[in-house]
Amino acid sequence: MIGKKIKPFWKYSPWLDSTKTNLFRDEFQLIDDLKIDSWLEESNDYFKPLELYRWIDQNNGVHMFYRGLARYAPMFKVIGYHGQEVLWISPPPSGHGNAIYMVMGYDKDQQLRLVGGNYFTAPKHKSGTVVSGASFFKQYDLANEFNQIQLVKATVETSIQPEDESLVLHIRSECEHFHTMAIYITVLTDPGSMFHAGKAVIEGVRPADFSYEFFGEIK
Repeated sequence: MIGKKIKPFWKYSPWLDSTKTNLFRDEFQLIDDLKIDSWLEESNDYFKPLELYRWIDQNNGVHMFYRGLARYAPMFKVIGYHGQEVLWISPPPSGHGNAIYMVMGYDKDQQLRLVGGNYFTAPKHKSGTVVSGASFFKQYDLANEFNQIQLVKATVETSIQPEDESLVLHIRSECEHFHTMAIYITVLTDPGSMFHAGKAVIEGVRPADFSYEFFGEIK
């Protein structure tokens, strides 16, 4: 029996649309703004981007990062008044519990690479030494798929620092509430690793229909 072909949804993903607002695009937009008005960063911590996203930008990895999101986080519309697109979310493919892990870094040939998937569950901080990008990708290339998944899991979980645990819990809680996947990102650098997490949510428009407003007693 011939299996059903999967539509290449990632080629048309709203992650790839620069007009769509999301947590990650906000970070990269701030970084671009600071290239013009660098004084903003010194004036207020609000304008200080997270170092993980600064590294991705400095290493020309932004397009790769969005391609990863497009493949790992299939997005579906949430429709509001008059059929307008209010949000996009990425429900867990298994129905419950899936999380996205992404690992980015340079291999031994100084090639920037990104690997990951949405087979995972919420991570837990584990003690251990995070390997360099070159070491990680050497192990990854020699492993079978099962061991590749375990390597990505171990790398993300050991990159989580104690101060990140509240973020992990917060993101997990929000994603479970709104039935979308959490995204856990690790960047491997020579000095060490960087970690951050976010929600698979893309913002749409804010439609209004005042005819739905109501106040009164229900009988």
